Amino acid sequence: MNINDLVSASAAGRYLGINSGLQSSGSAGSSQSAGLQKAEVRIQSQVDKTNAQLTSFGQLKSNVSNVQLSAQALAGLDEKSSNESVKAAANSFVSSFNATVTSAKTTASVTTGTAASSSATRVGKDMVRTVSDSKATIDSLKNIGFSMQKDGSLTVDAKKFEAAQIADPAGVKTTLAKIGQQVDKTATQELATSGDVNASVASLSQRATVLKNQQTALAGLQQTASALTSGTGSYYGSSLLTAYGG
Repeated sequence: MNINDLVSASAAGRYLGINSGLQSSGSAGSSQSAGLQKAEVRIQSQVDKTNAQLTSFGQLKSNVSNVQLSAQALAGLDEKSSNESVKAAANSFVSSFNATVTSAKTTASVTTGTAASSSATRVGKDMVRTVSDSKATIDSLKNIGFSMQKDGSLTVDAKKFEAAQIADPAGVKTTLAKIGQQVDKTATQELATSGDVNASVASLSQRATVLKNQQTALAGLQQTASALTSGTGSYYGSSLLTAYGG
């Protein structure tokens, strides 16, 4: 045990926001040990919570990426696209869109009470708003069998969709292509560096790194405390430097 160990321990204590006055005997030593254990539990709880939030936002990011791809597929429909390929693209879009809306709600719940929760909520609302921002958009979707539920999810009436394809295949493709372009634009904004998704992932990742550093600092503090209380050194507040010739 040397002066550098103790100075590092003191700095770690201040970094962690706990009392770093390590003492080697009696109730003071027991109190210090209890304080370190409480700090360990507190930080681990924050780590677990942050990891859960990061995992949820990671899933949301994946879902937004998926709906962007399916939206791009809709936007790419043209006169050469077969009815089967159009139907498959439409179903894929609905599935990925609904997964994104659901994921946004789940993530908002997991991160409740934080800025990340508000970001997740905005992602879901932005997606829903994109396909329901005007009466014209809603009507065009209804004409081909699409409808939006109260929870923001989309459903497709298969029979009505097929009937629309038979009656006006070009119109169906045009409607889907327009929706695809709009959702692609929204997804691009959400996935941008400053967008709700990536900004939140970056912020949570940074917090996870800070917590990891705190755990490392705490481990060092606990090691120093253990060495002191085992009799390999002593620290009695202001007498520390004197004891080590400071």
